[in-house]
Amino acid sequence: MEKLVNYFQGKKVKSILDVGTGGGDFIAVLREVFPEIQITGVDPDTESLQEAAKKYPDVSFIEMSAEKLDFADNSYDVASISMALHHLPDIRTALKEMQRVVKPGGWIIVNELFSDNQNQAQEVHKMFHHFRSKIDRLTGINHNETFEKEEILKMIKQSGIQIQLSFENNTETNLIAGEGELENRIDKMKQHLERIKDLPEYEIFEPQIEEFRERALKYGFQPATRVVVVGKIE
Repeated sequence: MEKLVNYFQGKKVKSILDVGTGGGDFIAVLREVFPEIQITGVDPDTESLQEAAKKYPDVSFIEMSAEKLDFADNSYDVASISMALHHLPDIRTALKEMQRVVKPGGWIIVNELFSDNQNQAQEVHKMFHHFRSKIDRLTGINHNETFEKEEILKMIKQSGIQIQLSFENNTETNLIAGEGELENRIDKMKQHLERIKDLPEYEIFEPQIEEFRERALKYGFQPATRVVVVGKIE
């Protein structure tokens, strides 16, 4: 992300905590912005951390929730969270915890997809994402639907973070252009559907898979636009 690179150019950053790191997808971006840093990634999901550790054996990964970061105050120069706000049970507490562990003069980076002002191909992506999030909620997993952009900015501001930079990041890529990619997505939807096969909602969700196929073939399947926010810790 060129705008992030430009913003942090010349700023001293030696350590980063990546909260809700999942499979470590945001680490590649962090490495682009901060070529020589020490990264720690935390996430409550063991399998995701194992996946991340295979990709980044030089990064320290720890099983931990965003709402209770087991680190001392003022431990990191930067704390980041990417594509994870909508997974959190308590967003305000998580953002407060991130601020607590960042040193005075440090930064918070938020990268989060949003739901409004998307094109047709991105609406297909939202349909796919919300299909899973609804099933997750039916099975007791906290997974909110994606927020609107202004909701995200409001949550960040209300947590006490002083926004220094915000911009939209968009990837104009059809994720099902490759051979078999559409069927792979549909197979994932079927796997999620099986999780509720004994629930009455099964009959409501089942026809949505074919609807997804039709819309994906018509419009494509493009990642939702993300809002990237940098906040300063005083």
